[in-house]
Amino acid sequence: MQEINDFIKTIEDIRHPEKGCVWNLKQTHESLKRYLLEELYESLEAIDNKNPEELKEELGDLLLQIVLHARIAEEKGQFGFKDVVKKIDEKMIKRHPHVFGKDTAKNTQEVDTLWDKEKAKEKESRKSIYEGIPKEMPALARAWKISKKAVAESFEWDLEEKLYDQLLSEIDELKEVVQASRAKGKDPNKDDFASVDLKAEAELELGDVLFTVVNIARWFKIDPEDALRKTNNKFIKRFDLMMELCKKENKLMKEYSPAQLEDKWKEAKNIILNRSDCPL
Repeated sequence: MQEINDFIKTIEDIRHPEKGCVWNLKQTHESLKRYLLEELYESLEAIDNKNPEELKEELGDLLLQIVLHARIAEEKGQFGFKDVVKKIDEKMIKRHPHVFGKDTAKNTQEVDTLWDKEKAKEKESRKSIYEGIPKEMPALARAWKISKKAVAESFEWDLEEKLYDQLLSEIDELKEVVQASRAKGKDPNKDDFASVDLKAEAELELGDVLFTVVNIARWFKIDPEDALRKTNNKFIKRFDLMMELCKKENKLMKEYSPAQLEDKWKEAKNIILNRSDCPL
């Protein structure tokens, strides 16, 4: 496409050692990492907002980061944007033998099986099935991928009820650590934990709770990152409205009792539920 070629030329000019942008010329793969991540999350937000114009702009910003990284690599004699496109094109053809080869896939499950089979061929040299899962990924998303890898090796619960039992068990273990801290005269809700060891143990137990929740999400084929992001947005919307309700009464939230705040929370929830443009 000519538009792509024009854009690549624009980035080349921006990175030109003599007439280019001073700020851009200082950028490296490392310095641009945070921008790549920011543009990715802004694209996800546009998808959640169901806003095509916003998504179009954010995908362009994301493409900018990809082209910039490719340009930096090309300047080092490593690879260029065309190499990036060629690599992903080859990968897609190879991983879709039911489209470009002789294999067939009648449903998404068969597609997943073929996809995993082709990926396994590519990763035969890896010592662990978990190689390739970036440590820099958000912990929730990484836990989801870790769990999926385990299930691919048949390490899976046989009954849904066992997932809930596991979650309750992990919560009980967390409560035991908290109670142990209180037994030593410390309230974790108000003070530090009674000891560094107990705090470290509580952190691990809480991690087990979260990991089990991720497994429940995977069981129901729900992306936990998506689920939590939507809940975060829902909470912000409801909390902001609750604050507005308090302001209308010329009061600060801290002037309300916990029971009164609970009523305000429910009131905000009902208002939002009755909005046709914003069902929660």
